[in-house]
Amino acid sequence: MVGRQEAGREPAADQTARLSDRLGVFAQSLSTERVSLSTIVNFIGRRSIGSLLLVFAVPLMLPVPLPGIAVVFGVPLIVISAQLLLGRRHIWLPARLARRSIARAEFIALVERARPSLRRLELIARPRVSWLAADWTMVPIGAICLLLAVIITLPVPFGHMLPGAAISILALGLLERDGLVVGLGLIVALLAIGLLLAVANGVAVWLHAHIG
Repeated sequence: MVGRQEAGREPAADQTARLSDRLGVFAQSLSTERVSLSTIVNFIGRRSIGSLLLVFAVPLMLPVPLPGIAVVFGVPLIVISAQLLLGRRHIWLPARLARRSIARAEFIALVERARPSLRRLELIARPRVSWLAADWTMVPIGAICLLLAVIITLPVPFGHMLPGAAISILALGLLERDGLVVGLGLIVALLAIGLLLAVANGVAVWLHAHIG
């Protein structure tokens, strides 16, 4: 399970503030050399699946060449998406995964680079076309996010960017009950899946030409 909150590592966040602002305050308040996934989960709140999807997916939208970033953020996305698919409201992370961490300097750099994109997403989202962001959509969106999260972990250079963008947009649409944003997220998800299929087909053709 997610580890107990570590004293002194998380500020008292204003839950009504925008997520981009809360993340900025959180990142700058860190005092230890590494940030565990359990610390991030405890800061966001284990009940907010949409917020957690957003926090782990937004950094993946960036062309950041940090070693292992796709796995560090992609694996938690798999676990969280699976729980959305199953209709859970309370987040749970296996202890081994919850202990995984990222260097504080790298985390702060990721947050600062991701916040402008997150702010732009927050500005366009508002409640509308509510039927496309209703509770019934959580299961299919969970299934799509799960597939995208698996794609993120594949060893494709910068292959995390488009799936990360799709999950970010879908998560924001659910959070803000914005069906138009959810629809946009579905389009980006289709593009990400189509791109992966095109890459896989290209690799298969190359292998057939050079090996078969």
